[in-house]
Amino acid sequence: MNNAVCKKEHRFLDVLAGLPDNQKSDEGRHKCAGCAYEKGLEDRAEGNAQYINLDDLPFSQAGTGRHKSPKAAYDLAYIMGN
Repeated sequence: MNNAVCKKEHRFLDVLAGLPDNQKSDEGRHKCAGCAYEKGLEDRAEGNAQYINLDDLPFSQAGTGRHKSPKAAYDLAYIMGN
């Protein structure tokens, strides 16, 4: 499990504001939706299978990604390429 705290600017991406909220502890609660989003873009570009391990993400409670679903952020980036 990654216990780091994300300090990257992607925590403030506008696209994260429209994601569903997530406060379930077993679904990436307090994990960085910005990191998940970037991972989705990376996996799509590299042709990797669509999968994210939420435990690998750092924590974040800042910006537009606060309380947002990291799984939804990953899926948005992977499927839509936005």
